[in-house]
Amino acid sequence: MNCPRLKQRIRIKRPTRGYEGGKTYVVVRIDTNDNTLMATDSEGREGPWIQWRNCEPCLDDINWSWLKNHLPSEALELLSAFEGLDGLRLSDTIRDRILMQLPNLKDRILTSQVQLEEEVSSAKNTAAIPGEDEDEGSGPPF
Repeated sequence: MNCPRLKQRIRIKRPTRGYEGGKTYVVVRIDTNDNTLMATDSEGREGPWIQWRNCEPCLDDINWSWLKNHLPSEALELLSAFEGLDGLRLSDTIRDRILMQLPNLKDRILTSQVQLEEEVSSAKNTAAIPGEDEDEGSGPPF
């Protein structure tokens, strides 16, 4: 395996150092000095340092080939304007929201994105109203 990336999904080639062979993990630490990494399982449990050579990238992620078979032509046209589509990955927040809902894929992705943007906007608006709970005239003495 070449140099892995943080948050990259990997599969362990054979059982070693507490990692299960064939199981999928997410890279959380990388040491380029000795070609090792640490990864977490689906429950968030972090394993020990493991050699890159014992790992391989997950090839079953959503990639350009998968997108071409599942998206309408209009969406494909838009995405074709970008480089690096083989590494597309949903943010963890969006992914988690999608897993909690079960309508069709397009609706799940779009709804989650809108909800996240609304939450961020709401949090910014709340933080922008200083002293909303303060009594009038209770400011600092001059």
